[in-house]
Amino acid sequence: MPDNSLLRNKIIGLSETSGRKSYYPLLQQKIQQLQEEVVERKRVENTLRKTLARIDRQQTAMADIATLPTIFEGKLAQIAPFITTKMNQALKVDQASLWVMEKQKLCCLDKFFAQEQKHISGQCLDINLCTNYLASLGNGLPVAVTDVFQDPRTIELADHYFSPNCITALLDAPVLIKGELIALISLEHTTTRHWWSDELTFASRMADQIALILANEQRLLAEKQLHEAHTAVQHNLRFTKELLNAIPIPVFYEDTNACYLGCNRSFTEIMGYTTQEIQGKTAREIWPQLPSNYEDNDDLLFSHKGKSLFESVIPNKDKQLRDVLVAKQIFYTSNNHVGGMITSFQDITALKKSAKETQQLRSILSNIINSMPSMLIGVDTDLRITQWNTHCTKITGIGAQNAQGKLLTNIAPWIQEEIPKIRQVIAYKRPFFGGRVTRTIKEKITQEDITVYPLVTDEGIQGAVIRIDDVTDKVRIEEMLAQSEKILSIGGLAAGMAHEINTPLTSILGNTQVIETRLWANLPKNQAAAQHAGITLEGLRTYLEQREIGNILNFIRNSGAQAAQIITDMLNFSRKNDPMLLEEDVRILLDKTVDLASKDYNLKKEYDFKKINIQRDYAEKIPKIYASGNKLQQVFLNLLRNGAEAMLDKNYAPDKEPTFILRIYPNSPWVRVEIEDNGCGVEEIVRKRIFEPFFTTKPVGKGTGLGLSVSYFIICEEHSGLMAVESVPGQWTRFTIDLPATPLMAS
Repeated sequence: MPDNSLLRNKIIGLSETSGRKSYYPLLQQKIQQLQEEVVERKRVENTLRKTLARIDRQQTAMADIATLPTIFEGKLAQIAPFITTKMNQALKVDQASLWVMEKQKLCCLDKFFAQEQKHISGQCLDINLCTNYLASLGNGLPVAVTDVFQDPRTIELADHYFSPNCITALLDAPVLIKGELIALISLEHTTTRHWWSDELTFASRMADQIALILANEQRLLAEKQLHEAHTAVQHNLRFTKELLNAIPIPVFYEDTNACYLGCNRSFTEIMGYTTQEIQGKTAREIWPQLPSNYEDNDDLLFSHKGKSLFESVIPNKDKQLRDVLVAKQIFYTSNNHVGGMITSFQDITALKKSAKETQQLRSILSNIINSMPSMLIGVDTDLRITQWNTHCTKITGIGAQNAQGKLLTNIAPWIQEEIPKIRQVIAYKRPFFGGRVTRTIKEKITQEDITVYPLVTDEGIQGAVIRIDDVTDKVRIEEMLAQSEKILSIGGLAAGMAHEINTPLTSILGNTQVIETRLWANLPKNQAAAQHAGITLEGLRTYLEQREIGNILNFIRNSGAQAAQIITDMLNFSRKNDPMLLEEDVRILLDKTVDLASKDYNLKKEYDFKKINIQRDYAEKIPKIYASGNKLQQVFLNLLRNGAEAMLDKNYAPDKEPTFILRIYPNSPWVRVEIEDNGCGVEEIVRKRIFEPFFTTKPVGKGTGLGLSVSYFIICEEHSGLMAVESVPGQWTRFTIDLPATPLMAS
């Protein structure tokens, strides 16, 4: 209430100043002003009382939060409901909440609803949906909004947050740590609300309080992590020490001055020095005779800050020299500075000796494998090549480096058919013998035997070893032996048959000649017999001519002569002669035979030999041979005739022509002659019987089947040579003749 004495004094003063004038209107005016002052003073006093009440609530809430026993335990999530309740009590808002930043979201730690007296949590807002709002909080000052739907700072949250939650006004204060927004407190109202400056101050102080709680939480977390790290370091130090002592190889470490810091138990046991004996000393002080490369390596390692591995010789405490493999590694301090070097070494004295012996053994085994005349191929379970000896390279032209690791079928495709057997050997651990493969290498037919052995090492490596032997010569010799035995047996039979057939054949030919003499010769006995029979010789001869008796007798005589020639050939075939063998140049003999063949009448009747292309491939120096020139020419001519007939039966492409390839070259201790034609070739079944007597593929009357058998007999029996045939049906046939060479070389 206003003081009456003051009012009275003002009235007296007014009357004195107005004099005798009338002062009532002025008095009325002053009274009105005084009443307004009284009302304003009452309003101010009321406002002050409300402000004081708000401040009292705010201070009470601050005090309650500050005196909470768990406030500095760093557990904001646990005390968040208490804080939101106290903020609601302090400002009398509808909703009070505490939000924290989590990655790209703003998540509600707790929200208190005053009317319902309940708490909720877990609601999150995408910060990309409220960029303007968060930007307004970046200066650290609270944001007071009386209408969230009109204010540009909050309008972007209207649809997805304010409207669903019936919020119209808010007071938010950011929680910053080192200038970074990590949380905020939000005081929200569902009706229009004016925010007082003391409320903004309260919100700021609450934000500061939350920042302290979070900072303390971070500090406690850091202290916990530091304690755990310290414990881990102590554990690691103990573990490292025990680990170093448990390592069975010597380990020691030194600082940047190359002075030793310590060593493990193995170093002490092997080298005889304890940690106390080496600490503070350099390697040169401990081992004066240490090789210079040891210290040079240290200097290089410190300058390059890396690691190294090298061999050296170190004496132990008893002066025994040991070969060692030294490993050095730079280590760093926590600030990433070079702290020193860790060194370990392994005694490899026995290992080097063993490695040397192993290398010698490997060299011996490798030489044995590479010196074998067989192809030796090692494969693993996937049939990839692991071993490839020198003979494999010689045969295939593929080096070991190019073959190893490749699939067997890619490098040696000719043994594709043997792959199932190789897999069986690997699977059942049993060897396989007897596989034989025929293939053509540089136009030469090669026979190869394949043997597969299982391979299982002590280390568990599994696979197989494949041995491939060239048995071409062996097969050829076996065939020749079989052929020789067959020819000898047939030769004896032929001789007996010739003698048995020759007697009646001689009678047939003799009687045929007698008949011709008695019918056509003008002998007195013939004329007497004709007269006695009442005929004349002229009439008889007329009858014989009309009945072609003369032709019949000629046919009998010619057939008998042919049979006699066959018998003569059989006798020649069965009778081993000892021809005169002279020193001959086989090139001259073969060239003469080619010239003779070009003039052969029988060949010219069916085929012009001069139209055949002759290719000669003679070596420069060829040993001479001991031979019967006529006999060899007979053999060569027979082969040329057969080849010409084979080429006659073949249709050639426009760019091809009938061709003989004649080769002569040394094949110690032989001289080899090859006569090859590009005719029709012969089938395998024919090739195996081609030298048999009386075996022929020609029509009846075209041949006797003795030509090649006689040739074989001349080469093998009379010249102590070898004769064989190779052929690819439809492509070529090659006859190979090996004749013993004389010791002297031809000029």
